[in-house]
Amino acid sequence: MRNIESKFRCADHERVASRALEMGARDEGLLHQRDQFFAVPHGRLKLRTFADGPCELISYDRDDTPEMRSSEYSLHRADDAATLEEVLSRALARTGTLEKTRHLLIHRNTRIHLDDVVGLGRFVELETVVHDQTDAEAEREHEEIVRALGLSDAERIAVGYIDLLNRGDVTGS
Repeated sequence: MRNIESKFRCADHERVASRALEMGARDEGLLHQRDQFFAVPHGRLKLRTFADGPCELISYDRDDTPEMRSSEYSLHRADDAATLEEVLSRALARTGTLEKTRHLLIHRNTRIHLDDVVGLGRFVELETVVHDQTDAEAEREHEEIVRALGLSDAERIAVGYIDLLNRGDVTGS
């Protein structure tokens, strides 16, 4: 699977949520997530667990750049997070763990994540899923949503939350 994504440092989630809802986004509610990252020879691998029990194993590859970027990913959903965590921990080195609360809104093919990341602060992450359209169409949708949400001048983040957390970057400097 493939998506186009951007990440922004943004404390004003209320303004972004209001704009998203005004343009017709669906409010999918709050998600409490714990992401554990594991060392792998290619790309990145994380185990995401949710407060209500299920989990997702996500393998992905993307460039670390602040600009809009593509991400190739595979995802496997499972119900037994504890066993999957045990299997991964026996075979792979854990490179970090983070916790976040995510307010999820969806507009067309774009997932709008209003993230409160423990130890880092507040961010907005946009993921436009590429399916049934060209890359150019997905990129246009993505940029339209960046502008509509008022994020064009916000600080763009080039790396993943775990990278920020591991280097102690709570201010974006």
